[in-house]
Amino acid sequence: MIKGLGIVLIIAASTILGFCYGEKFKKRVKELKELQRGIYVLKSEINFTRSLLPDALHKVYEKCDGPIGSIFLQVSELLNTNEEKDVYSCFIQSINERKGELSLTQSDFGIFMDFTKSLGEMDVEGHNDMLALTLENIGKAVADAEMNIDKNVKMYRYLGFSFGAMVGIILI
Repeated sequence: MIKGLGIVLIIAASTILGFCYGEKFKKRVKELKELQRGIYVLKSEINFTRSLLPDALHKVYEKCDGPIGSIFLQVSELLNTNEEKDVYSCFIQSINERKGELSLTQSDFGIFMDFTKSLGEMDVEGHNDMLALTLENIGKAVADAEMNIDKNVKMYRYLGFSFGAMVGIILI
């Protein structure tokens, strides 16, 4: 009786772990789209309202949800208080504090950090070129993530159940 209950609990736990790990892929797509929306908002703030960078980043925070929005808020606050020497180091600090919350990959971070290296150091046309390049790269990352989402989510769900069933069979 206890052995059977233990096997059921193992199978359930491994299945839940498989589902949770599969959800990270869905969360990555959501975060990439949120980042894309934030960059569009930043582009409009730079082009149309000609806001100062800390104010523009605060507007991005108001339009974005979750950890992506909080990254922009913290960078805005750091720039307002002059705690960091440049925009890039502000983004590095903010992203490093939230890496555990984010499901983005290293290549996703690379795309975004390449953009932040030049943020605040160019004229409006230079920013527009960098924003367009960043949006294009994020668009490719979103398409790639959406293409892999179904395959990976199913795989990890089945893998979780299969691993639990295998352990259960070994224990019998």
